[in-house]
Amino acid sequence: MPQRTNKKFFKTFFQSRIFLMLLLLSIYFSGLTAQNGYEIRKITITGNRTFEKSELLKKTTLHESNWIKYRIFKKEPVIFNEKLLETDLERITRFYQTEGFLFASVQLDSIAINHKKQTVDLFIEIDEKAPVNFGNIQFDIQNIGSLERKDSLLKILQQRIEPKKGKRFRDEQVYKDESKIENIFINNGYAYVEVEHQLELLLDSNLTNLIYKIQPHDICFFGKTEITGNKYVKEKLIRQQLAYKEGEIFSTGKLDKTRKHLFDLQLFRVASLQAQTDAANHTNPIPVKLMIEEIPHWNAEIGLGYGTEDQFRAFLNLSAHSLWGDASRFNFYAKHSALDPYYLSLSWIQPQFLSKNTSFQINPFLRRQAEPGFNVRTYGLNLPFGYSFSEKANLSLRYYLESVKQYSEPDSPDFINPESENYLYSKSGLLATFQYNHTYPQVSPERGELLNIGAKFNGYFFGGDFDYYKIWIDGRKYVQAGDFNLAVRLMAGSILSSDKAGYIPVEDRFYSGGSNSVRGWSRSALGPKREDGTPLGGKSILESGVEIRHPLFWLLEGAIFLDAGNVWTSSFHFPVNDLAYSAGAGVRIKTPVGAIRLDVSIPLWNEKKSVQFFLNVGQAF
Repeated sequence: MPQRTNKKFFKTFFQSRIFLMLLLLSIYFSGLTAQNGYEIRKITITGNRTFEKSELLKKTTLHESNWIKYRIFKKEPVIFNEKLLETDLERITRFYQTEGFLFASVQLDSIAINHKKQTVDLFIEIDEKAPVNFGNIQFDIQNIGSLERKDSLLKILQQRIEPKKGKRFRDEQVYKDESKIENIFINNGYAYVEVEHQLELLLDSNLTNLIYKIQPHDICFFGKTEITGNKYVKEKLIRQQLAYKEGEIFSTGKLDKTRKHLFDLQLFRVASLQAQTDAANHTNPIPVKLMIEEIPHWNAEIGLGYGTEDQFRAFLNLSAHSLWGDASRFNFYAKHSALDPYYLSLSWIQPQFLSKNTSFQINPFLRRQAEPGFNVRTYGLNLPFGYSFSEKANLSLRYYLESVKQYSEPDSPDFINPESENYLYSKSGLLATFQYNHTYPQVSPERGELLNIGAKFNGYFFGGDFDYYKIWIDGRKYVQAGDFNLAVRLMAGSILSSDKAGYIPVEDRFYSGGSNSVRGWSRSALGPKREDGTPLGGKSILESGVEIRHPLFWLLEGAIFLDAGNVWTSSFHFPVNDLAYSAGAGVRIKTPVGAIRLDVSIPLWNEKKSVQFFLNVGQAF
């Protein structure tokens, strides 16, 4: 009898407990449901040690009400919804799992309701638990008969797939590697390949072994290439750019190289190269379709602008290409500004002059320069020869022959006093420049490095009136750290004269100061001067700059900077103690053609402090 009583007691007890739990849950969720339609005022998240609250809320539909956004800009407030909350909690959970926290739990801790204001505050609790890390990584390559080829592919995989043992497991990284493995095999002739991964979870050590199962099909070959879209450019020239031949082993790398060759001609707006693969039927050999769109046969560009230094400026650029179906181009350029009252240039350009990596130009020109330190007119001929090592590295060797007329009579001991008020002389020599550009984006770089090295040899040997050597180096580094961009520049150069008089033409001397130099001084204001204050220029220069940029709102970007530099009369003479410094701030408006820049700068440790304002297009460096 007591036994039967106990059974009845426990049955009644558990029934009452279950009823009570169901009642409390129904009351809780009915409370949530009753608040559907209330505005979410605040979301508090606790326990998130690895990820910031802002990153987690990017995964959710529900967000906090922002007073500026929803009151000033009249945006609709975020309204609480029970079902959306459940979905968002699941989204955060899935996010943690994809980031290696396979056992993480995410739940609603509590909800605070303000019936008067019709708002709710949500409190979400996260228990991340220990993450799962990568263990051993293996590559299981199937269906390749040649052991040598299999070992070669395995070696490539081990080199290119980043080791991850001991690092936190991430779904994104696994799928990225799958895509990378697929591309490796496609680039080695296996146009049809399946890549899957298998995980072996080791609970005792919180590790997961990763096995990539790779199943390539037969090796493939290039088929015929069909070309469409060319109107003026001869098909023969286009086929010369193909980096592959019909019957060769298929490779996506050769398709990419072909695209580069085509765009290097600067004749095409579009060059779409598509391998006609068929995964269902495993087409082999693989035909290729090349669809191109040429740039306009004739093109005209007109530009107007204003800058603090060059004031009103205008340019006209006329070009024509493929007049005879080849890669040659003709270009006429005209420019006017306060610094360049006139500049006229006519160019004939021949890409791929001797090889796909070389180019050649014939460039007669006429130019008038009106700088603070000199006023000259130059007409001459440039014969540049270019060589491209890669997309990032280029070398140019240019022969030049110039006739110069100097209008401003300088008052300097090193100047050769002319018999008339105008001084005529000729220059001739070689100019070699090397550029390495690994920056992104190209218009306003945010990361990467840029290096320019130049050497100018002007001498009697080439038919010039003066004998001197000019060298310089200009390096820039761009670093992105969150929303901040750091830009650093260092430039140095010097001139050595072989003449007894040591005279260097005024237009070839170094000048410092201005919007793209040391911004605390006006253009060319640093260094030696004549009695009337006119800049003389110098034989040595040293400049540096540091700039920190940060987006503000819309298209606006703010910047603070520190510049330093100076010019000296002696060759290879860089007394650091003589450097002039300036600091300032500015704003930029981002545009497709570059940043519109307004800078305000003031000299440091200078008795004659004068604030400088600069308005320009493009970053200072």
